[in-house]
This record gives sequence, C-alpha cells and structure tokens, in this order.
Amino acid sequence: MQSAIQPTEHVHHRRPRENGVLVRSASQEDEESLRRMLSRLSRESVHLRFHAPLPRAPEWAVAMFVNSDRKYGESLVAIAGGEVVGHAMYARQDGGDTAEFAIVVEDRCQARGIGKQLLSALAESARCEGVRCFTGAVLGENRRMFGLLRSAFERVGYAMKDGAYVVSAPLP
Repeated sequence: MQSAIQPTEHVHHRRPRENGVLVRSASQEDEESLRRMLSRLSRESVHLRFHAPLPRAPEWAVAMFVNSDRKYGESLVAIAGGEVVGHAMYARQDGGDTAEFAIVVEDRCQARGIGKQLLSALAESARCEGVRCFTGAVLGENRRMFGLLRSAFERVGYAMKDGAYVVSAPLP
C-alpha cells in the first residue's frame, strides 16, 4: 500500500495577497512545506491533480516535486505567508521541444491568480530552455484548469484520450 500525506490540522491560514506571492524554483528545502500544502488539498483537488480517486496526495509526489532534473524540466513553487501554496512542473517529452506540464494550487488559494502566475513563470522558463509546446492531461470536470489555459495561452488544442482531455498549448 502506498503511503499518503496525512491531513494537517489546526494550520493557521493567512490570506495571501496577490502581490505577496513569490514563485521560484523548488528545492530540497521545500520538502516539508510541500508536504503540508499537499496535506491541505481536498479530495477533489487530489483527484483533479493525480487523476485517481485517492483520499490524499501520495507521498511519492513530494519527492517528485522537489527533485526536478533541470536538464529535462523544471519544478516551481508558489510561496505565500512563508508557506508553499502551489506547485507547477514540466518534463520534456523524448528530449524534444514538447513538455508535459502539471499544476496544483491548494484549495484556499484557488481563483486568486496564483495558478496563472505559476503557469506563466513555468512557460517562460520552458521557453528559455527551448520548449515550444506544453501538453497535459486534464479531466473534463476540471473547469478551472480549462479557464486557466485559455487565459494563459493564445491557442489551446483539445483531444480526448483515455477519459481525459489531452491539451496542447504552443508557448508564446
């Protein structure tokens, strides 16, 4: 059985200000803060990010989120009030100019522009490394992600595969 990140109880939540969010590369020092952020995700957010009916975010996600190989991708965190409140990453596909991306923002911080800030920074980083297009799988019920993609990219392509939409977005 996979270990899971346990929910955090009695966490003091400060409402992050839009201009108070810092986006930067993830590092090993972010491991515990990422674990806490993932523990605060609702079951719905876990399902939308990991595409599985998990009760909690899987423990392996923390290691994957902080161990991005800069040669093949990037891993970013959004920091507000001294805590990680979001994560975005991309990984090159077959060493080419296309990369798969993924993003998650904890529930209390959604719909505040943090996802767009993360995705914009991720796209800029990827573009500087020669990536020309992002791809990813998005569940049909993830309306916020579809809205985020439309707001961040000029063109977004959609195709259905294995019960999810495969999206592709050329980087500006």
